[in-house]
Amino acid sequence: MAEDKSVFGRKVFFITPNITFEQQVIERLRLMEYEVYAIDDYRKAKPLLRKNANSICFCLIESQLTLKGWHNFIKSFEDESVFSPLDMGVIIHTLTDEKHASFVSGLQLDAGIIRQDQNQELMFHEIVKALDEKEAKGLRKYVRANCINEAQADLLWLKNNRMCKLKIIDISSVGIAAKLSTGQAASVAINQVIDGATINLRTMQIVVDIKITAIKTAGDFLLVVIMFNASTNPESINKIRAYIAENLQEEMQAQLKYKDLDRTDYELI
Repeated sequence: MAEDKSVFGRKVFFITPNITFEQQVIERLRLMEYEVYAIDDYRKAKPLLRKNANSICFCLIESQLTLKGWHNFIKSFEDESVFSPLDMGVIIHTLTDEKHASFVSGLQLDAGIIRQDQNQELMFHEIVKALDEKEAKGLRKYVRANCINEAQADLLWLKNNRMCKLKIIDISSVGIAAKLSTGQAASVAINQVIDGATINLRTMQIVVDIKITAIKTAGDFLLVVIMFNASTNPESINKIRAYIAENLQEEMQAQLKYKDLDRTDYELI
């Protein structure tokens, strides 16, 4: 069954963003809970988007290919039926009327054409408007990262001078799902509030105030659902968001093998 994008939202890809764009646009979108990915090489785009075809994609038209190359690259997506759910847009500097008409001629740009050399705030809001029109967030409010394979992803706190430690299964900016051995069931309770718990996540230590909202038996362990309290420092939440973005970006990159790179010469076709 096809995934309902109105419920689950959609991934957002930016192809060949520069560092400034990543810092001023992509990082800000991630803080707003859009699931955003950067593709640094247009040759990686098709292999990744084939696996994520129900997405929104913007090409930044300023490097790696000429205007002609970018035109041919975008046009080529129409040749594969797998890309039919994809909404493509471009972010481009102002062109002469003649060059603009030549570039967009025959292109299906459902996510729009956004000028990169306009006021930064206006450009950002145009991107957000386009994402919202294409249901980028759907009904899903928070982006979540899977931590089950992380070597270091734990939640810890002291109780009666004993250390309680839970393995984090996944994490969002509002809470955690974690696992606890059934033998440690006495260390947690529904509605338990803990101030100053510590998340160990890779090399980071993040202090959070939490409330345990659910405990469920899941085979040989307990699934513990934990929410962050409003008293948690906003900087801690932003660190969690940064981790989630890094985690998802790495997962996306792991889908790509070098041999899969797109070798088409879009300057010649």
